[in-house]
Amino acid sequence: MSRLTLAASLVTLAACGPMTTTPDAGTHAHQDVTRLTFKAKVGTQDFACGTTYQVGTPQTQYTPRDFRLYLHDVVLTSEDGKDVPFVLSDDGTFQRQGVALLDFENKAGDCSNGTEATNSVLKGSAAGGHYTKLAFTLGVPFEQNHQDAAAAQAPLNSTAMFWNWMGGYKFLKIDGLTTGLPTGHNLHVGSTGCTAGTTPNSVASCSNTNRVRITLDFNPELNTVVMDLAALLEGSNLDTNLAMSAPGCMSAPTDTDCATVFSKLGLPFGGAAAATQVFFKVQ
Repeated sequence: MSRLTLAASLVTLAACGPMTTTPDAGTHAHQDVTRLTFKAKVGTQDFACGTTYQVGTPQTQYTPRDFRLYLHDVVLTSEDGKDVPFVLSDDGTFQRQGVALLDFENKAGDCSNGTEATNSVLKGSAAGGHYTKLAFTLGVPFEQNHQDAAAAQAPLNSTAMFWNWMGGYKFLKIDGLTTGLPTGHNLHVGSTGCTAGTTPNSVASCSNTNRVRITLDFNPELNTVVMDLAALLEGSNLDTNLAMSAPGCMSAPTDTDCATVFSKLGLPFGGAAAATQVFFKVQ
C-alpha cells in the first residue's frame, strides 16, 4: 500500500469516529451497589415530626413522637438467583458490625426525646450486578441483643432503643399521641420470654424472638424501600388500650393491642401464625 493510500484510509477512519467494542446483546454494565435508600411514609404523605396524621381503625389524629428501627443481614439477589451479601460499612454512628439503625425522627415537634441526626440510608458494598430482590432482618442479632447499652458502641448505644439486658433492644420503636391516648401510644417490638443464662447478665434464649425476615422485589438502581406507618396501624384502634397493660404494644404475648400490628409486620402472635407483612414496600 502506498503512503498516499494509507493516509487516505486513516482520514476515512477518523471521519467515522473512534473505534469501539460493541458489547454482546443483552449484557448490561452495573456499578457496585454502595447505598440502599429507605423512606418513612404515612400513606401518601411523608413522615415528619411535627405533623399530625389520620391513622388507625377507626381513624384518629396521630402525632409522632419517635420512629426508629434496627436492621441486619442485608442480602441482594441477582436475576440468576444468586444471593450476594450487602456488607454494611462501619460509620461510627448508624452502622457497626453488621447492624444498622434507621432513624426518621429529628427531635422536632413532639419528638423532643429523640436526636437531631437522622438516617435513611444503608451504606456498604455489593459487587455490581443485575439485582432483582432485597432481603434483610428487622431486629438485632441475638449475639448483640443482650448487653449493656450504656457501654455499647453506636448504633447500639441508644438507651432510648433499649429495654434491659434480658429483653435487649427495641427492634422497632414507633411512638405517637392520639386523640384517645393523649399521653402516648407506644409501639415497641423486641424479644420477649427471655430466660437467663448460667453466667451473670447472660441470656440463654427467648421464646418470642420477634425478628422478621423481609424479602422484596427490588432494583437498587431504581427503587427505594418505603415503611408505611398507615398500613402498619390500619385495623388497630389507637384510642383504646388493654386494661392493666402499657399504652400501646410492648410485644407482650398477652397484650391483645399487639395482635393486628404483629400481623402487619409478618410476625406470629399468640396462636396466630405469621401473615404476609405490609409495612415494608418498594417505591
